[in-house]
Amino acid sequence: MLIVVCSGGHSPGVTTTGLALALTWPRDVLLAECDPAGGSLLSGYLVGQPQERGLGEWAVLLRRGADPAETLTEQVVHLTSEQRCRILPGLAEPAQLSLVQPLWPTIAKTFAAAPGDVIADLGRIGGSDTPAPLLAAADEVLVVARPVLRDLSVLAPRMKTLPRARVLLAGTGPYTSREVAKALGVAVADHLPHDARAATLLSHGVGNARHLARSLLVRSARSLANTLSERALPEVALS
Repeated sequence: MLIVVCSGGHSPGVTTTGLALALTWPRDVLLAECDPAGGSLLSGYLVGQPQERGLGEWAVLLRRGADPAETLTEQVVHLTSEQRCRILPGLAEPAQLSLVQPLWPTIAKTFAAAPGDVIADLGRIGGSDTPAPLLAAADEVLVVARPVLRDLSVLAPRMKTLPRARVLLAGTGPYTSREVAKALGVAVADHLPHDARAATLLSHGVGNARHLARSLLVRSARSLANTLSERALPEVALS
């Protein structure tokens, strides 16, 4: 299953949302930072991890004709001892984008065929550098937005170009999921709560990780992760 998380504009915490989902995913999962603007996990939650791994290095190998699936395993960071959650760090510098852009179709195909599930963080979409093949290959597209007018006004026209996408509200604002769904004519997958302490740990790597598991954000993300993962389970024929 390939799940894309992205935003229609502004910066409502797409990477933090993707990481929260990955950490609570009930089975093997890969979180791939595919934001053309660059990755942030190696300087935040993954600070101290090897800096030479990631999407940019993988692109170099792919341009040399290496096997996509085999070399992907060499570029990920394992987060748990059970190796259930893996992360592909994003681009380290803007110059790497030119390497990756022609490879999005290959990357999308590799993610779609990968064992386990893949959560791809695309950051802001809508520009000429948007990884369109990833959007096209996705089984689920979640567009993250805060329930405030500034985010929703940008979101409305973007959703018209993503007919299969659902909105994932995050943080505080004056509008409920029901109000957003009715006003924009879109499906709302969930509403993740504002949790500053947990968000700071996930985005900047600052804080006590022991409190993360019982934080409101992570508990809500776990509920959503379970719901999303169940959508990928094959239907069992009744005899």
